[in-house]
Amino acid sequence: MNLLVTGGAGYIGSTLIDVSVRTGDKVVSVDNLSTGDYGPLRSRWRSTPKLLVGDVRRMVDLKKALKELGELDAVAHLAAVSGLEDCRKNPNEAVSTNVYGTYNVLELARKLDLRVVFTSSAAVYGVPLQTPVAEDHPLKPMNLYGVTKLAGEGLMRAYRNVYGLETVVLRLGNVYGVGVFTRWKTVVPRFVKQALEGKPLTIYGDGWQTRDFVHVLDVVEAIRLVLRVDRRLVAGEAFNVGSGRPTSINALAEMVRKEVSERLGRDVMVLHTSPRLGEASSRDFCLSIEKISRIGFKPGWSLEDGVRQLVDYLMADTCY
Repeated sequence: MNLLVTGGAGYIGSTLIDVSVRTGDKVVSVDNLSTGDYGPLRSRWRSTPKLLVGDVRRMVDLKKALKELGELDAVAHLAAVSGLEDCRKNPNEAVSTNVYGTYNVLELARKLDLRVVFTSSAAVYGVPLQTPVAEDHPLKPMNLYGVTKLAGEGLMRAYRNVYGLETVVLRLGNVYGVGVFTRWKTVVPRFVKQALEGKPLTIYGDGWQTRDFVHVLDVVEAIRLVLRVDRRLVAGEAFNVGSGRPTSINALAEMVRKEVSERLGRDVMVLHTSPRLGEASSRDFCLSIEKISRIGFKPGWSLEDGVRQLVDYLMADTCY
């Protein structure tokens, strides 16, 4: 497959590229490097994949990617300003990248008749009315990040309805785990890093809010699955990608505390702070993954194994 990955220097994108190249795909990436880093990919691959510095808000940059491969089969559109805090602090960047950038990707795909896989977020659901949250749940995002992702989904749906484009939306849970370019801002790796550094685990609110944690390698497998499966099973559809398992932040903290205590014999403290504005808080949130499981998706990582992997990774990289 000839694949364009937007946001290919980022956490999920770089891992998708690494796995795709290892399995024989030809890949070109476009990333403005605002948060990502091509360094880890370049250390693994010399001439392939093609790693371009560019911005999805500039059609000329997307067209350069096309010239690198000559022909494209599909686009994995991951480029975004992600997360509640980054979108809150940079609303102009969030809207222009997550909405207008998505429009540019769809225009390129429309002209070339490409399948487009768009990584959305569980943030589009807002506060769940029932759990597990299925894809037909009302979409009422509580923050700017969720709103921009929902706008991107709307564009995907419109291009499917108006132009017949093969669009697929993946609504991701809380992504964690060791990737090619590992991101330390999300709660699981942040807890591991804080614990190994002897700092208290910072919890927003009472900690009984739950998340559906999904490993980055499972996310990559979901993307690769919908890129290849029969179009009749996925075109125009939205799928949740998660573990299907609710985990409270307090339970996660205890998991990290136990792992680090067993490894280093160190007691890890917990510090509760004020809840974050605009963050959905539910005590039984998890995603239904029944729909995507019907086309062959099955999570391969438990949260316990993922925490151990992060501890191993950081301890091997740094002296503790």
